[in-house]
This record gives sequence, C-alpha cells and structure tokens, in this order.
Amino acid sequence: MKQILLILFAIAFALVVASPANAQNDTISQRVKLHGISIIPPAHFEQDTITNRITHQGTMTYIQTHIVTNRNFKRITSAITDKYMRTQGLDLLDKQETKMQDGNEAIIYRSRFKSHDANGNEMDFIRLMLFTGKENTIWVTADFPECIAKQIEAPITNSIKTIQAEQ
Repeated sequence: MKQILLILFAIAFALVVASPANAQNDTISQRVKLHGISIIPPAHFEQDTITNRITHQGTMTYIQTHIVTNRNFKRITSAITDKYMRTQGLDLLDKQETKMQDGNEAIIYRSRFKSHDANGNEMDFIRLMLFTGKENTIWVTADFPECIAKQIEAPITNSIKTIQAEQ
C-alpha cells in the first residue's frame, strides 16, 4: 500500500512540475531573498521564514543558501573530494561544471545520503551543492528524496542556477 501511495504521489508531482503553467520566468516579482541571495524557486515551493530556506513540505525537499565571504568558490571546491564527502556521510555521485543563468561559472556536486522520513523510516536522499561567485562564494544546498529525483531534480537545478547575490 505504501509503495502504491508513493507511486501515485510521484506521478501527481511530475504532472504538476511538468505543467506549462508552472514554467519559471525570471521576473523580479518571482524572486525571493535568502541570506543576501535572491533565487527563483521551483513551482509550489514556499519560503520558510523560520529556517530561512525554500521548502516543499509534501516532498521533504528544501533549498538553502549561504555566502562564504572573501573566498573564491574554486578554492573551496578544490578541497571537495570523494574522500572528504564520505567523511561528511555523503556518497559523491558526480561533479559538473556548469553556467549560471547570468553566465557565471559554477560547480554542482550531486551526492547521496541516508536520512529518515516523518515516520522514522530510512530513506535515500540526493543532495545538490552548487558553488559559484567571484570574491565571495555563493553556496546552495538542495536535498530531496531519491525516489522522486526524476520528477524534481531538473526543476531544482534550474532554480539554483538563478541565484544572484543581492546588491
């Protein structure tokens, strides 16, 4: 029964995310601010002012941002190795060099870790970590259950590529 509910949930979520009405437009009214960074969140995500992150409660998914001052992202990412990730409880799946929506360089790490759902059941989660910036590093983390990765990973990746430091 639990697997059937999960499959139905994944199908419903995929239909909502894929709907043309939910396409992102880069307009200032759609941006939200988090820790001095603005981002266009995926459809149906809400800003959680208590934790200062963007969440989708129904899928246990969140996006969180940080600024590391006076440190270029390339210097930070040069220290992120598979061995280091394992010490943090993460299995590194891949590393991708990419471009942000504004054309700046970025690196996205994709990893897997185990956590628990609201009922205490162990689940595999995917963590995306995006690093970009010049003098200061913008660091974005997005966590979501691996079982819905096919439906949610692309919208989250598109969203985190819209981040900009607030002036």
